[in-house]
Amino acid sequence: MRCRFLLGLLVASLFAGTACASDAVDVDREQRQRFLAAYERLESRQPVDLDVERRALAGYPLTPYLEYRDLLNRIGRADAREVRGFLERHEDLPVTRLLTNRWLTSLARRERWDTFLDFDHGGGGSQMACYRLRAQRYAGGVDQAWLDAATELWTVGYSQPRACDPVFAELYERDALSADQRWARMERIMRADNPRLARALRSRLDADDRRWLDSWLELAQRPGDSLFGPGFDVTGSRGGTLAVDGFRRLARGDRDRALALLPRYREQGWLSEAQADGIERTIALRSAYSRERRAVSLLAALPESVVDETVREWRARLQVGRQDWAGVRQAIGDMDAAQQRQSEWRYWLGHALWELGDVDEAQSELDSLAGERHYYGFLAADLLGRPYSMNHEQAPVDREHMASIASRPGVQRAREWFRLGYAVEARREWHAALAEADPQDWSQAAQLARNWGWWDRTIDAANRAGLHDALELRFPLAFRENVKADARAVGVDPALVFALIRKESAFNPEARSHAGALGLMQVMPGTGREVAQRHGLRVPSGHDLLAPSANLRLGNLYLAEMLSRFEGNMI
Repeated sequence: MRCRFLLGLLVASLFAGTACASDAVDVDREQRQRFLAAYERLESRQPVDLDVERRALAGYPLTPYLEYRDLLNRIGRADAREVRGFLERHEDLPVTRLLTNRWLTSLARRERWDTFLDFDHGGGGSQMACYRLRAQRYAGGVDQAWLDAATELWTVGYSQPRACDPVFAELYERDALSADQRWARMERIMRADNPRLARALRSRLDADDRRWLDSWLELAQRPGDSLFGPGFDVTGSRGGTLAVDGFRRLARGDRDRALALLPRYREQGWLSEAQADGIERTIALRSAYSRERRAVSLLAALPESVVDETVREWRARLQVGRQDWAGVRQAIGDMDAAQQRQSEWRYWLGHALWELGDVDEAQSELDSLAGERHYYGFLAADLLGRPYSMNHEQAPVDREHMASIASRPGVQRAREWFRLGYAVEARREWHAALAEADPQDWSQAAQLARNWGWWDRTIDAANRAGLHDALELRFPLAFRENVKADARAVGVDPALVFALIRKESAFNPEARSHAGALGLMQVMPGTGREVAQRHGLRVPSGHDLLAPSANLRLGNLYLAEMLSRFEGNMI
């Protein structure tokens, strides 16, 4: 906990000098430290005298969060009146919805259905919807509207939460699901590549549908063999459904066999022309994704009925890869006007014309593109020998408007959470306070966040404001001295490091990916440990990697190793 606080103070102190006087009324440092100590005790489930703390922290913007955290800690033992009282007193806090959901979940698990319905707000995902249906069944029984809502939750291609099991059991007990409805769900499940769930629900099908499912499961496991000697009637609509899915699966792993089997299915009339053409398209695109030599001819041979923007894109992309410039010109010429106007294809048409010797026409195509700020605009500038057009525009600063935003209670709470190093809580308050913001509000919010040194929200707010040319907001050079020093120490271009940080974390020191990468440069903990050991540095913990200094040092070392390994090839 404490390291988060220190990180927050570090960030705040680094950029305190940039804050304008209108940001917000400053908070007493002793109150901030007292709140943090009490909140961390509650996070650790240690006792706190809330009455004493409330009196000592009177006026401090985050004080209600102590009561919130206390209620969360004992949500299964809390009294309905105190929960209701907190929700009514602090309806402006964005966490009231979170508390309500936790409270409802606790009530549902204890089957306190009357109280559940008293607090139910009608929101939530599938789990809450199933709890709601169970509460309604308890209070008023089951009617057709209840059955319809339960059926809608049941008819999906994936498993629902366990909270839904009693709801679905009611459907089964009442025989409320027709054979067609049960098979329709099975089709969704199989198309979602979820055979385990299909097997689990097999007993819910009638005998004939179970045989169809068995054939489909066999087809999913061995599509080539099943399509070669189908153990199901391929002449009907259901057989066609299975065959199409089998070819889809086969096209992923064995396109030779898929191409060999498709003519037979065409000739026998086992597939409609539309189905067969769609399969041919799938095979051709799969071949293109794998950059197979035959992909060009497969895409070229597709019937016009299945040629769409994706097919035309891959026809052009493959010709670029082959450096067949006449083919590139032809492929782009076959696109519709909207696709041709995309920057990627404007560039490649100009490049193709340049390579074919039509320099004047190439310059005409590339001239306007080179004046634009994006990847293909920069490539066009390179080809024409021109400097890049950055097209930067200074964002307007309205100090009165900025002060008005900074004075909002939610924004003040966001600033406090940010200073304390609680990024999730800070973002929650920030976005709740700006939920109704218009572009002018977001523009000044971006300036405010920049003054605080809150770089990822600066970028986000600038984008929401439509300030696409305000490069100082959208591409800040945060942590500049550290980035430059660590990059140059290992021979890496600081510009590359800035670009990597901007893309990977948007300069958020506490960024965490779903894969577990951490911090500014998104260093995996295992990678950080290995790099530290190779260079004789202290092995970092996960918390260490959230500190900008450690993250930049290890991230730059690893980046330097990769550039060396791949001989400077950044791609």
